[in-house]
Amino acid sequence: MLELGCTSVDPGPDFVVNTYVFDEDYFYCHVEPQFIFGNNYKCGTGNGSDPANGCHFNASAVSGMALQTHPLVNCGGGDHPVDLSAIAQGTPARSNYEAVSLEMSNDYTSAALYVRPSGSNHPRQIFKPDDQTVNQVLSKWAALSQ
Repeated sequence: MLELGCTSVDPGPDFVVNTYVFDEDYFYCHVEPQFIFGNNYKCGTGNGSDPANGCHFNASAVSGMALQTHPLVNCGGGDHPVDLSAIAQGTPARSNYEAVSLEMSNDYTSAALYVRPSGSNHPRQIFKPDDQTVNQVLSKWAALSQ
């Protein structure tokens, strides 16, 4: 039997491995509810003029950062999830953390998570670069990176 396979894969000239680990608790308690699922931004569902599930809740509609809808993680009004089973490996919340982390950078103003939806190479502008909520949430998340 003849088996063919790759011995190496060329990731391209812009390939970067993110060396930062972003705080999971902060993501579940602040980034996801305030920014990703937030009423002003609607990264998953899009706005009323977008087709149903036409944004990040539809993996075939986006080239990156596919998200899954789920009930918000209960953080009890604080900074840490109350029920760790809600963020376990394989859960929609963990999948979202992993997808969004790939679009984040320790310099959040250069991260695709910030640059694209603020008006650069995105189907619509989700927020203006001076949006206080976005800047506060993402700058703190970046500061918590390791």
